[in-house]
Amino acid sequence: MPLSLAGLEAHPGRYIGPQLVSLTLEAVLTGIVINQSLTFWERAERERNVVRALVSFVTLMAFFQSSLRFYAAWRLFVEDFGNWIESVLFIWADKIQSTTTVLMAAPVQGFLIWRCWTLFNRSYFVLMSLSTLLLAQCIASVLVTVQTFQIHFGVVPEAEVEAGPLPKVQISPTFVLSLSCSAVLDVLVTGILLAFLARSKQQIVSSRFRRILRRLTVMIWEAALPPCICAVLTVLMYLTLVNVDYWDLTFQAILGKLYVISLFVTLNGRADLQDAPVPGFSTNRLSNLGWSVNTPIRVDIPTDMEQGPISTRNTQGDDSSAVDTPTGPSRSAVNSGKTE
Repeated sequence: MPLSLAGLEAHPGRYIGPQLVSLTLEAVLTGIVINQSLTFWERAERERNVVRALVSFVTLMAFFQSSLRFYAAWRLFVEDFGNWIESVLFIWADKIQSTTTVLMAAPVQGFLIWRCWTLFNRSYFVLMSLSTLLLAQCIASVLVTVQTFQIHFGVVPEAEVEAGPLPKVQISPTFVLSLSCSAVLDVLVTGILLAFLARSKQQIVSSRFRRILRRLTVMIWEAALPPCICAVLTVLMYLTLVNVDYWDLTFQAILGKLYVISLFVTLNGRADLQDAPVPGFSTNRLSNLGWSVNTPIRVDIPTDMEQGPISTRNTQGDDSSAVDTPTGPSRSAVNSGKTE
């Protein structure tokens, strides 16, 4: 936005304050990323190579963005300290913000799109719809970066200030599109995953399984809400404050790391469920937020009801664990059947 030197000196909190707050928040989020990353790599041997590569890429991008932020802060608060004009000049590290954000967000969203695709029987309608939004977001973010390098950010000379009111900044439809696609995609992916859990919950009568579904639901909300809310706030503040201050840039700066953290919340939360199995239920299938309920179940009934418990096993011999079910004199024989 066009600034006058007098306005900048009178309201430094509107323009320099957001950069200081952004630096602080990014430092905190970087610490969370480091902690979550260490937790993930302690159990990374169970993950596929593509998942490990995905985590490595977004983690490096998060560290790269943090280094850019610290570099910009060093220039502002050390090298150009006290220089009002230089304090509002965006350097290349600031202008590539949209691209660095999408490089962290797009891989995470692509991973979630793949999970939705597998959950819905590899529906190509779901895949194409969500992938179109992701592609539009990536293209729009790159275009925003190109446009940003073509804009001059600086202080308007006093002669132009005295000649009349400062010109208004035009709203960039491309920037709004990039963030809107991100928010809409988050809502759709979250809705699909929650719909799958709700449908699965209707077929579950065990309180143990219902507790696991509740934990999965909470985990999805924890992973999806922060980046979605941040994207919406960024759009709203940009539309309302673009000619007032720089506070919309604060939310844009932390958006990418929120996506990285949401990925770690999903992967580490799944690993916690796998490490704390419920008797009679194997959580190794939770990588797709569900488990197989259509395989034959064999229930072995001992001939002598006083000998011991009943052993229940999956007939396909997968990684489902056996469950010991207490017996009683009123227990009737159960034949093998299909669980729908």
